[in-house]
Amino acid sequence: MKASIEWLEEYSDIDVDSVKLGDILTMTGSKVETVEQKGKDIKNVVVGKILEIKKHEDSDHLVVTQVDLGNEQVQIVTGADNIKEGDVVPIAKDGSELPGKVKIKKGLLRGVESCGMMCSVGELGLEVSDYPGQIEQGIMILDKSFEKDLGKDIVEVLNLKEDILDFEITSNRPDCLSIEGLGREVAVSLGKEFKNPRRNIDEMKVEDKKEIEGLTVTIQEPDLCYRYIARVIKNVKVGPTPEWMRRRLKACGVRSINNIVDITNYVMLEMGQPMHAFDINSIKGKHITVRCAKNGEKITTLDEQERELDQSNLVIADEEKAVAIAGVMGGLNSEIEKDTQTVVLESAVFYGGSVRKTAKKVGLRTEASARFEKGLSSENALRAVNRAAELIELIGAGEVVEGKIDVYPTRQKINQIKLEVDRINQLLGTNITKQEMIDILERLEIQVQDDVATAPYFRMDLEFVADLAEEIVRFYGYDKLETTLIKADTTLGIRNKEQKIEKKIKEVLVNSGLSEIYTYGFVSNQDLEKSNVNQELIQNAITIMNPLSDEYKLMRPTTIPSMVQTLATNANKKNQNVKLFDISRNYRNINHTVEKGEVPLQENILTIGMYGDDVDFYTLKGLVENLLETVSVNRYEVVKETENESYHPGRCANLKVGIDVIATMGEVHPEVLSNYEIEKRAYLAEINITKIVRYAKTNKKYVEVPKFPAVERDIALIVEETIEVGQIEKIITKKSKKLLESIKLFDIYRDEKIGIGKKSVAYSLIFRDKNKTLSDEEINQVMTNMITELEKTLGAELRKV
Repeated sequence: MKASIEWLEEYSDIDVDSVKLGDILTMTGSKVETVEQKGKDIKNVVVGKILEIKKHEDSDHLVVTQVDLGNEQVQIVTGADNIKEGDVVPIAKDGSELPGKVKIKKGLLRGVESCGMMCSVGELGLEVSDYPGQIEQGIMILDKSFEKDLGKDIVEVLNLKEDILDFEITSNRPDCLSIEGLGREVAVSLGKEFKNPRRNIDEMKVEDKKEIEGLTVTIQEPDLCYRYIARVIKNVKVGPTPEWMRRRLKACGVRSINNIVDITNYVMLEMGQPMHAFDINSIKGKHITVRCAKNGEKITTLDEQERELDQSNLVIADEEKAVAIAGVMGGLNSEIEKDTQTVVLESAVFYGGSVRKTAKKVGLRTEASARFEKGLSSENALRAVNRAAELIELIGAGEVVEGKIDVYPTRQKINQIKLEVDRINQLLGTNITKQEMIDILERLEIQVQDDVATAPYFRMDLEFVADLAEEIVRFYGYDKLETTLIKADTTLGIRNKEQKIEKKIKEVLVNSGLSEIYTYGFVSNQDLEKSNVNQELIQNAITIMNPLSDEYKLMRPTTIPSMVQTLATNANKKNQNVKLFDISRNYRNINHTVEKGEVPLQENILTIGMYGDDVDFYTLKGLVENLLETVSVNRYEVVKETENESYHPGRCANLKVGIDVIATMGEVHPEVLSNYEIEKRAYLAEINITKIVRYAKTNKKYVEVPKFPAVERDIALIVEETIEVGQIEKIITKKSKKLLESIKLFDIYRDEKIGIGKKSVAYSLIFRDKNKTLSDEEINQVMTNMITELEKTLGAELRKV
């Protein structure tokens, strides 16, 4: 938000320079980003009158002029062809400076002395559009009335000196998106009286009417449009805007259009209330309705772009069509034209959330929408429309019709906050007296009575005691706050259990030669289909309402597409051996609870992806087992997985604790590899860190050194090819009671002598009892029970050869 010092001086006496004022305002919470001092870069440029023009003897395009500077006469050589004797022009004298740090010195041009330079509009850093009759390529010709100012500084004569502050306004202070709001901040910051030049507007009484000049207003969506005020101007004279208003608009970065439109922009800047002006003849039936748009309804806005709307967008409409997108921009069909005779001034307040979503949907963010998004006061709307009417009469742009149409279905809430002096001092670490607090608040127009502070209509952000504390400390002075110890219990920052496990996992993976990557949490439908993700997961995916693009339309229900795409990118770049891991979240809309306002199921997933000459299923399996051992998850079951179509059906396994699947690992399905154009075998593992945290044992227990010897036995079994080693190990463990210390598979053998469709599986078993030495009879009994159960359950037979 830009504001000129000249405009701010309407609201407060300013007795410091602009740079100092910027520093003071920044310290009181109104951050000034830049201070622009216009005219400061023009030095020693004065008004001169051309007395004589002669042709240069040694040049076809140069002329030699004699110029009267009031108290002296100088000779200037120029190539300008738009000058004549008697013209009044800006003269840059010897030693002068122009914008862009251009320095002018006297010198010789084709042997003739030139003691300065005549200036064009551009050379003075000005714009041709602000000076009617001037040209781009030529000397600036001043009006004859300036002849009385010969020799005077051009900055003073043309009133070029102007200091402009550029503020960074926080989203909770929409009142400061106005000169009035900033003027109030300036007055309080400098300890001056707030002049309130609009006091007459505050006291103005305008009669309410149901209809004016045949115009009526209806609000169909009171939750989206809190107030709508219309006033009518007749006998409108559309024309140029007065210079003083154009100057103020330009200082704030607003281009002048015509007097009516400029007045609405001027009031928006002055009071912070966006306004719009309609040609009453463009409103069919002279009936304005504030309603939601129809799906597919189209409107061409003032920027001549056609925009398609839906029922979530609020519009201002007549009996046939939308004439404006509420809070964003007016329609081209209701634009003020040169022949417009009667104008409707609109001053309305819309729900900020609705305006923000609409502006984003139609791709149009304006000065008006930026203000509405932050939430505006409904009480300020009436002041703004009355001010606009006053300005129209002031510059003779039309006649204001008596009365107003004021539809106000949703009244603005008055915020009242208990003034808790002790609590405020505790929050701030200060010892400010109650009276000091009241004095500060009342300077901000926050009235305090019976220890209750009532926020003014323009300070809708004041709701809690902390808000009062902030206002008090802003003007008490941040520099007065003393350095104190924190008045609270301090704790040592440590990692929680999940963070510790993540750290261990990363250390193991990096030490194993893997590289960590980061992937987006968004995918597309095509990504899920290419990865053969099952339909249940796809149905649980959450659709983004406003995606960055179609490639990021869904919040990913699985991390597989992200990892496979990264492997594909590396394969495409001819990287031969790739080992990657990623720790990130997936998001699932279980039972469609997200639509009910609940958060999705979010699980932290470690995804491992690899391919290369030194990688196979057992490389991945060993890595996963090492990880689980590192985080002390020792009791799990390895189960064959055949239904996950992202993996090769015969080379995939789930790791389970009870019925909980904590990890899935295996070779990527050939079809998925083909979809991503990966020509090598690739391997994936998905490890659910969220679940692992439940089963990981972080507290390690001391185990004493065994006092009694171990007994080692080997066993070789012949089983059907379809029998999994996990089934065998489960029975061995169960039948060994608590005597089995370790079990190790050391051989799998296939031969026709064993039998077709059969295999030999050999294990090394170690038994130990911590309380005694095991006898042969005890071990033999355990082995007999084990073999009997294996024969009964799996049809296994003991291999004797």
